Amino acid sequence: MGKWLIRLKGEEFDLEDLPALLHFPELAVVEENGFYYLQSSEFELLTSADEVREQGIALIEILNGAAKLHRDNFQDVSEDGVIRVEDDGGRSHYVYLEGSLTIRSKVRPNLTVTTTNGIEKKDDRPTTIETWIGIAREDKLVADALHFFREDTPFNLYKVYEIIRDDVGGEHAMVKKGWVSKPELSRFTQTVQSRNVLGDHARHASEKYKPSAQPMSLSEAKLLIRGILLNWMQTKK
Repeated sequence: MGKWLIRLKGEEFDLEDLPALLHFPELAVVEENGFYYLQSSEFELLTSADEVREQGIALIEILNGAAKLHRDNFQDVSEDGVIRVEDDGGRSHYVYLEGSLTIRSKVRPNLTVTTTNGIEKKDDRPTTIETWIGIAREDKLVADALHFFREDTPFNLYKVYEIIRDDVGGEHAMVKKGWVSKPELSRFTQTVQSRNVLGDHARHASEKYKPSAQPMSLSEAKLLIRGILLNWMQTKK
């Protein structure tokens, strides 16, 4: 009956990790001859390349958010065309047209476990990212949070905060759970809301929103929201 694939583009540094992190039938990344492809059981229900591309882009957005949550320096991958693979091996390609150097490091995922008799075997349990993506496919709030987290701008980080805040019952509940301290949360919200600090990137244009005495840097804000998001995701399992 054939199958659909979406070719991925991005940096090899990021692409090469995905086959190990996503290897279940529901959602997997496979490497063939130096190219990386996203495949999903959801694609098999679709009949056109346009439908597959639309569904694939939505999945890639969630994938990018989950991967960035898993590894802070992950850089987004994107769709680079749809492939139709027929039963006889024939392929149809559907292509949609439309400099600084960064040094990064990562920890390789461990794909084996050792049994009591010392024999190693492949770990077939869902990876962390597979678990998160599985949750996101069932929970729109999680999907939205990962969607916004993939772009770590102050405005998007605030959207992640809002989603979690509203879901758990307000700022007080987040503080009570130990996910964040009230002073740090105030620093974050006052910084993001202040035009004096962020200019046009601020959440509000009004000058009435006064900045914190110690405005939060973007790296601090990313670390704060990442911690809150990780704690929240634990409650969704």
